[in-house]
Amino acid sequence: MTAFSGSALYLAWVYSGGTVMLQTDFRQFAWEPSLNLIDSTAGADTFQESIPGIGIPGNISLTTVMQSGGTALISALAKGNQGTLIFGPAGTATGQPKSSIPAISMGPRYSQPYNDVVEFSVDFHQSAQHTDGVW
Repeated sequence: MTAFSGSALYLAWVYSGGTVMLQTDFRQFAWEPSLNLIDSTAGADTFQESIPGIGIPGNISLTTVMQSGGTALISALAKGNQGTLIFGPAGTATGQPKSSIPAISMGPRYSQPYNDVVEFSVDFHQSAQHTDGVW
């Protein structure tokens, strides 16, 4: 498989107010899927053993450059908004991976340095099992 740049990201937030493209001004996107581990250690075991349990919410975070007049983004990512993140790490070309992640927005955070660009960050709470597929 050929490596690709992070700038290939496709990221959309689909919620009750519509669809917002998040990759246009992004600086950093991270998603860490996770699951619960069940301790299966027993008897004469000399090392802890585990088996996979149910999935648990993964950490999802986005940092983007704040745009002047960017109120649509603020509204779309308001605290408590529920929706689905559509994540294509290598873009949307046919055959590339795609994940749909049900999530709840935890609301915006702002970083406003004196002599640098203003950034807008948001964390999401993964609210159900994600679905993997391809474009």
